[in-house]
Amino acid sequence: MEEHLKIEIEKLPWSLVLIAAGLEGITVSILPYAATLQSGQPISKPPETGLLLGYIGMLTAIVLANLLAGRLLGRSFNIHRPLIVSIWGGIFLALIFLFQAVFRFSSDNTLDVMLRAAFSLAASTLVLLLLYRWTVQSFRFVAVDFTWGVASMRVVKASTWVLVVYLAVYEAIALPIIEVVREVEQYRFFAGLGLGLLAGALACAAVIAIYNALSRSFPQTRLTFVVERKR
Repeated sequence: MEEHLKIEIEKLPWSLVLIAAGLEGITVSILPYAATLQSGQPISKPPETGLLLGYIGMLTAIVLANLLAGRLLGRSFNIHRPLIVSIWGGIFLALIFLFQAVFRFSSDNTLDVMLRAAFSLAASTLVLLLLYRWTVQSFRFVAVDFTWGVASMRVVKASTWVLVVYLAVYEAIALPIIEVVREVEQYRFFAGLGLGLLAGALACAAVIAIYNALSRSFPQTRLTFVVERKR
């Protein structure tokens, strides 16, 4: 028999900065070879390329999480079936690329890029969370299963609006840095790697700082997960 537990995240660990930096570094380093980059224009990102880039980025993040979390948190942590779970990363980035095209503004100044990033992440996160919640009810092999200490758990759902807001803030900070790669003419792989690392680290650090500051005074802003604890 399985029991449902509600997990509330009081404080985000700073180790997430390393994971976000690694995810963005790998993804953005490949971006110049999977998208159309023109100086002064938004990067054209076909949604189908997001499936591959998102899959690779999510797989990188899971590998880093499995390697680092146990050492940094003092308790064993492991996400199961990374090759399957990473499919959600591909779907997520494909949705992001799709909504970035939808929310494309006439001008391309920094504020417009930040707004496009925030709107596209908010819409993509909302769609993905609803799709995940519906899918795992029937196809549990695609759910995010993990081991925390000696307990084996499965993520059933997460607090939607908290994730929507914080991921929108993350992308609003990261995307203007990422899109600098379109101005680079040579060594785009290394430029993308460096810009991705910088964007992921800065955006994640800002979100962690905001989250942890608000969490102390406003518990309602905390991220919560409903998980199944498997006996």
